[in-house]
Amino acid sequence: MFSSTGIYLSLLSVATHALPVLPRSAPNLASSGDAPFSVSQDTLAAALTCPNGNPTSSSPGVLLVHGTTSTGAETWAEGYVPALKANGYTACYVTLPNRAMGDMQVSSEYIAYNLKYLSLLANGAQVAVLSHSQGGPDTQWALRFWPSARAVTRAFVPLSPDFTGVALLDSRLSPAQGSNYYRALQAKDFRALVPTTAIYTLTDEVVVPSAPNAALPGAKVLAIQQLCPLRITDHVFMTIDAAAFAFALDALNHGGTASLTRTLPQALTACFRVEAKGMQVSITSQLEGDINSLVDGIILGAGAPRLSAEPAVKSYAL
Repeated sequence: MFSSTGIYLSLLSVATHALPVLPRSAPNLASSGDAPFSVSQDTLAAALTCPNGNPTSSSPGVLLVHGTTSTGAETWAEGYVPALKANGYTACYVTLPNRAMGDMQVSSEYIAYNLKYLSLLANGAQVAVLSHSQGGPDTQWALRFWPSARAVTRAFVPLSPDFTGVALLDSRLSPAQGSNYYRALQAKDFRALVPTTAIYTLTDEVVVPSAPNAALPGAKVLAIQQLCPLRITDHVFMTIDAAAFAFALDALNHGGTASLTRTLPQALTACFRVEAKGMQVSITSQLEGDINSLVDGIILGAGAPRLSAEPAVKSYAL
C-alpha cells in the first residue's frame, strides 16, 4: 500500500504468523532517453503526498507543484486539494527541496519522477500537472528532458508562471532573465509539449511582466481579468483565486485547454468570491501562511541554504 510519504510497506503472512512490516524501495522509474536522476529515487518518491489516497479511474490524478519559498502543504493542502476532490479529481502534491530555493534542475527531477509515480499509482492512467510560479518552468524542464514523464502527462496548467524569467533583487532565489538556465530552457522545444493552459493575473507584483512570462508558445494563455475585468489578485493569492480555479478546472475537464467562452457562465459566481468553492481556507489564515512562508524561506532560510551563484547547467541540457 502506498503511504503519503511515498514509501511502500508490505505485510507478509505465513500461515497464522505475521512477519514485521518492512519498508521497500520506491519503484525504479529511470528510462532510457531521459535525463538521469541525480537524487535517489527513494528521496524523490518520499516527496509525494496524496491526502485523499491514490487516483482512480473515476477520480483522475493531478500533481500539484509549488513555487519558491513554499512547500506542497502550504500551497495546496487547504485549497486545490479539497476543491479538486469536490470536482472529481484526486490531487497529490510534491514538496520540492529547500522550499524550491535550490537548483531548479534538481527540483525538476522531483516533478518528472512523481509524474511517472502518480501515473503508476493510477494503474498507468495519464495524469495532469498544475503548478504555481517557479513550478511552471520547473515542470516545463521536466517535460522537456524526461520524455517518459511527458508521455504520462495529459495536461499542464501553470498558474502565474515565469517562463522567461523575472528580474530579482536576489538572483540566488531563482534564475533570472537571461540566465544560463533560461537560455537552456528556451534553446530547443520551447513550446507546449502537452496540452497546456497558462493562467496569469495582470496585477502580479512578483512575476513582472506577467503576460510575456505566461506566453509559452503553443499554449492557451488566459488572464483572470478576461473573466473578471476588475479583479485584483496578487501573485501568491493565485493559488486560491476563484477565477483562476474556474479556468484551471475547465482545462482539466477539456483535455488541458481552457476556454473563456465555456467559463463565462461561471463569472457571476467566480468573480464575487475570493477563494474557489470547495477550498477550506480563510483569508486571514492564508495571509498568515504567506507571511510565514516568506519569513521561513527568504529571511530565515529555514531548511533552504542560499546558493552563492547560479548552478551550472546540467550536461544533458547543453
